[in-house]
Amino acid sequence: MNNLKSVNYQKQIRNCLVFLSVILFLFVMKVTASLMIPVAIAILIFALVNPLMDNLKRLKVPEYISIFLVLAIVIFVILILTYTTFRMINLIIGKMPYYYNRVISLDKQLSLYISRYDNNLGPDYSFLGSLNFDWYNLLMSSLSSISSKAVSIIGDVFVIILSLLFLLLERTSFRPKMAAVFSRENSHKFTSLLVRINKQITKYLLLKIIISAATGTLFYLSAVFTGLDFPLVWGVMAFILNFIPNIGSIIATVITILMAVIQFSPEWTVIIYVAIINTSIQIVLGNIIDPRLQGVQLNLSPFFILLSLSLWGFIWGIPGMFLAVPITSMLQIICANIPSLRSIAVMFSGGKSYIRASKATNKVKNYKDKDYSKDVDNVSYNVVLPEGHNRIYDDSDEE
Repeated sequence: MNNLKSVNYQKQIRNCLVFLSVILFLFVMKVTASLMIPVAIAILIFALVNPLMDNLKRLKVPEYISIFLVLAIVIFVILILTYTTFRMINLIIGKMPYYYNRVISLDKQLSLYISRYDNNLGPDYSFLGSLNFDWYNLLMSSLSSISSKAVSIIGDVFVIILSLLFLLLERTSFRPKMAAVFSRENSHKFTSLLVRINKQITKYLLLKIIISAATGTLFYLSAVFTGLDFPLVWGVMAFILNFIPNIGSIIATVITILMAVIQFSPEWTVIIYVAIINTSIQIVLGNIIDPRLQGVQLNLSPFFILLSLSLWGFIWGIPGMFLAVPITSMLQIICANIPSLRSIAVMFSGGKSYIRASKATNKVKNYKDKDYSKDVDNVSYNVVLPEGHNRIYDDSDEE
């Protein structure tokens, strides 16, 4: 009895220490956000380019040439994205006075409509004025601040490239160091775990890039077709926001519809076209094609994805929302391969595997009730861990 109490007491102490360690870790991540965000982005880029490095190695390209080529590609992509972003911001700033007048005109129409149903409102009533919210100056200051942060952005890009360079240089020496630090079996399992994490994150990022690029292209074509101003802006915005699960696609659709209202009102036909087309794009790509392509590669609960978005958004802001899903997926894989933390991986999962396991178990029970057990004697229906996490090591991981 005393031994049982002692074991329970030790478990409680351990759980408290784990909880405090997690809180301390998250606190450190928030305090060191300016340093850790570029490093986290570099690790994500490393996971994305790692297969390219493997292919170059198979082609017997020298290591230093492979690193140079990969860094050149990454720098080129970053420069293109940075140039496009600043160009779009300057384009929007240049046309803001025109859209300010359009918003004021819409505000007058809306205020007149509201005042018809409320006799207490005077002739000078303004809906936007009643909100006590200086949206124009706030928007202009936000756009101008982004445009003026070129120096800090260049500094972050430098940290990302430098971190990526060191990760690529450490790539060949990682396994020998693991073998020297751990036993052969533990180093083998640990290396295999990292390979599996890299594979899953890479597959997720590649599929997400493809889906996001298709979404951005269709948003651009939709804007061109309907005559919506700044088609390139909406295409790039849809591409970027699509990396934020669930929330990003909603924000992109709402912004384009709102822009259509400001530009085309009172021509409601075009506004309806924009709403139908962009909403259909997000439904087809985001809710039908994307889940089918992802399959079991990212078996995460929608609730925990939303919780992760909120948590990492609070810790790292907007960059944290982009990194939330890869971080959560990585934690799920790690927890699934540590027996004491496997229950956390189960909670993180979408639960489809457990539904299938439950149905299979009920099927076995029905067979036995009908004396059909001989048909399932050789079938094993064990509890299934989250898809892709029910093994620790497979030789195919190193291929």
